Amino acid sequence: MTIPFDFDIDVRNYLHLLDEQGMDVRALLRDYETLSAHLPPAARASDPHWQALAQNVVRAADTWQTAEPSARDKILAARPAVRHDAYAAPLAPETLRSKIAGGWRARIAGCVLGKPVEGLMGEPDSRKTLRAMLAADHAYPLTDFVPEAVMERHWQARFAQNPPQWYLAGHGRDSLRGRIAFAPVDDDLNYTVLGLEILREYGRAFTPDNVLEMLTRLLPYDSVYTAERAAYRNYVLGLRFPRAATFLNPYCEWIGAQIRADAYGYVCPGQPAQAAQLAWQDAAATHIKNGIYGAMWTAAALAAAFYENDPETIIRRGLEQVPDACRFAEQIKATIAAATRNGDDFEKTFDDIQARVGSYHCVHTINNACVVAAALLHGGHDLSRVMCIAVMGGWDTDCNGATAGSIAGVMLGEAALESRWITPFNDTLHTSLCGHAALNISELITRTCALAQ
Repeated sequence: MTIPFDFDIDVRNYLHLLDEQGMDVRALLRDYETLSAHLPPAARASDPHWQALAQNVVRAADTWQTAEPSARDKILAARPAVRHDAYAAPLAPETLRSKIAGGWRARIAGCVLGKPVEGLMGEPDSRKTLRAMLAADHAYPLTDFVPEAVMERHWQARFAQNPPQWYLAGHGRDSLRGRIAFAPVDDDLNYTVLGLEILREYGRAFTPDNVLEMLTRLLPYDSVYTAERAAYRNYVLGLRFPRAATFLNPYCEWIGAQIRADAYGYVCPGQPAQAAQLAWQDAAATHIKNGIYGAMWTAAALAAAFYENDPETIIRRGLEQVPDACRFAEQIKATIAAATRNGDDFEKTFDDIQARVGSYHCVHTINNACVVAAALLHGGHDLSRVMCIAVMGGWDTDCNGATAGSIAGVMLGEAALESRWITPFNDTLHTSLCGHAALNISELITRTCALAQ
């Protein structure tokens, strides 16, 4: 397929994707490095050599085959033979509400905890940079929301200036200890609300195209990123599932679908297979392969967390719903083994993750899911510790704090969440969804409980 010149093709991230999927990209990478060294971005659309490279890279992405499936029936066939698809005993209403409230409130707290430092993911080693920042203010290991002094010192040291506008406009400052008055707008939290809206409008039989319709109807284009932005554009241009997820989308295995999955776990208590099914219906709108598996794993783990009280069991219940032989499952299992070896030393487990998947993009699904798993395993039944470890792992800190907090919050229930993680928000969540600017968190919990019946 020939791509029109007016499309901006992200060649570098296509090369990331192909390399991570096992293709030998050395020749393409040499061409990329040669051309990018002397061609500024503004000149690339009109340069025939750059356009030839872009066409070759896109063609490779469209034709490169791996054994990891994206189709629902093939994923089902590739799951482990022995699984725990559902739990039989119903939960008491008060237990259900406590666990859904624990998931929601810890997801919000974990997201806001990681929000001020997510910009560090562009650093060569975001975990070490974060550790040094916190240690300089005697705030390592992290035990509470990030202190304002940590970020003020960072901006001064890095840029010799006040915080940049993107940080202020993105509510990074609103997420600092002592400045929090509500849960600020964040895509991680937008998507959990969006999931509820999809279920409310379409029920559990919603399709990937329904997801794209709701995405484009409720979220402004500048509120979505990477894979979601590519699929949003594709849907507006007339593409539909499954092509909307793959056309000019080198971000299709990144973390976006994983951070959209929580609502589907919340409404399927004790039903990991059904939670994974709903997560697939959502994730397949924008992602493929491991991008889909991360969403299915998260939703299934959440569904299991309503009944299980052991983090490793919950992690493995989630893995039962994805292909047994895939990079995602392989790396999560390796993380479990590393955490078992390392006892209380989560830093050693993070070193192990870095050695195995540190070459992956900083917002890829696999490496960040490994951080979430490590946080659950090392944090155990200490919900504060789970969220803080997840953020200290670096890379996509707000996503990881949110997902780890969410799973642990469901496992442990609302009572496990200390008041310092709840009261600063004044029971209010801000979003950028049209018609949902400010929401009552308690009401979101009630709505979720109703959908879980």
